[in-house]
Order: sequence, then structure tokens, then C-alpha cells
Amino acid sequence: MAIATLSLAACGERASDDAAANDSALARDLTLATTVAEPTPQLRDMPDSTLPVEQPLPTPPVRRPPPVRTPVREQPKPVVKAPAPTPAPTPVETPAPAPAAAPVRTGTIAAGTRVGLSLDTRACSDANRPGDKLVAHTSEAMTGTNGVVFPAGSPVVIEIATVVQSGSADSSTITFRVKTIEANGVTHAVTGDVLATGTLDKKRVETKSADKKKVVGGAILGAIVGRVAGGGTKGTVIGAAAGAAAGAAAAAATARYETCVPAGAPLRMIIGEPVEVELSPS
Repeated sequence: MAIATLSLAACGERASDDAAANDSALARDLTLATTVAEPTPQLRDMPDSTLPVEQPLPTPPVRRPPPVRTPVREQPKPVVKAPAPTPAPTPVETPAPAPAAAPVRTGTIAAGTRVGLSLDTRACSDANRPGDKLVAHTSEAMTGTNGVVFPAGSPVVIEIATVVQSGSADSSTITFRVKTIEANGVTHAVTGDVLATGTLDKKRVETKSADKKKVVGGAILGAIVGRVAGGGTKGTVIGAAAGAAAGAAAAAATARYETCVPAGAPLRMIIGEPVEVELSPS
């Protein structure tokens, strides 16, 4: 019991010592803190303009939100189709070259060639006009270079070139020119003249009855004029004779003659320019 009491007393004294030590340490810490926070003022000649530098407060760390990850969708890969098989080229048949055309052979009927014709129909200077077309046929063959032959009987188209109607038989004329010749089934254009070589028909156009009327009318008029002039029977006869002569002269002055080429009459054709003829290949 006594031991226990001593023990408690010792513990109480130790506790008191520990509390005093703690109080002493606390007082010392307070004294140091006060000394640091309040520096001892110093006497200076110049006012102290330097302000105490405040230490910046530490910047709190910025918390950034975690990055949002967008899910990446994978694009579907394109389906690559296998190329279609290339068809085999179609063989091209090369046509056989055409045989070379044979050179064209030609012959020529020379300018100045003469050939006889026979007219199929009658032509007259009074009945026909320039430009009228007539048909004749060759009375003999025409030959040229390289064996060209226009056989006899080949049809020829001729054209009336001029007509002249006159009061005298000698002044009345009709002329022709050639247009085409058909030989061996081919028509060839031709230039040249056609002359009449046979006998031509020359005749007056007015009838004899018309001339008689002019003579009788002149005689009657002359007789009347002679009687009126007081010539009696003799004067009448003389007047009638004079009137008849005047009527005959009037009939001769107004007469017209025409020249005609009868059907079948011979003509002569003269080629004016060369005629080129294409020959069939031999």
C-alpha cells in the first residue's frame, strides 16, 4: 500500500515536471516568432520608401479535365473487283487489194475531118428558124487515131444556123452547124459546119394568083385614071397598060423567095475541134 502511494506520488511529480518543461518550450517559441515577425526599427536619415515585398501565394495547380477520346470508326475497305478478262482481239480480215485499173485508151477524130451526111427531113429558109434541130446520118465511116471508127449510118444532130428570106432567088439562103454524133451507142459533142452539096430548091413564096391580082388591079386603076384624064378610048387603053405594068412591078417588088434543102439531100460535115473518144479495154 505504501509502495503504491509512493509510486503515485512519483508519477505526479514527473507529470508536473513534464508540464513545466512544455510550458517553457512554448514560451521560447513564441518569443522567437515575435522577434522574426516584428523587426527592430532602425533610425535613418531618409524615410524608408521600400515596402516590404509580399511573397506571392503559391498558385494552386490547374486541374485539366482528362481528354475526351472520340472513338474512331474504321472506314470499310473498298472492295476491289478483279478486272474483267480482256476479250481476245477479233482478227481483222484485210481485203485483197483491188486489181489496178487498166489505163484508159483514147482515140481522136482530128479537126478538119470531113464526112458526108444525108438529111432526113426537108428544111426551108421560110418555114424554119435558127435553132431548129434536124437529124441526118453519116453516109460514110469516120476514122481517127488508135483505131477509132464512127461507122456509116451514125445519127448526127444538126442545127439551123441562119436563114435569109430575100426578094431574089440567089439572095435566099439557109446554113447549118453540127451539134452531136452518136457512134457505137455513145453520144459525142461535136462542133463544126454543115454545107449543102446538092441542088437546092429556090422558089417564090407568094402564089401566081396573088401576083395576077396585083397586075389586074393595076390595069383597072390605070384605065380609070386614063378615062378621067379625058383620053377617051385610047387614053383608057394606055392607062390600062400603064396600070398593068405598075401592078407587075409591085408584084415583083413584094415577091419573097425561099431556099429549101430537100429530104435525102447530100450534105458535107467539117469537124471544127478534135473529138476525144474513150475506147473499151481490149
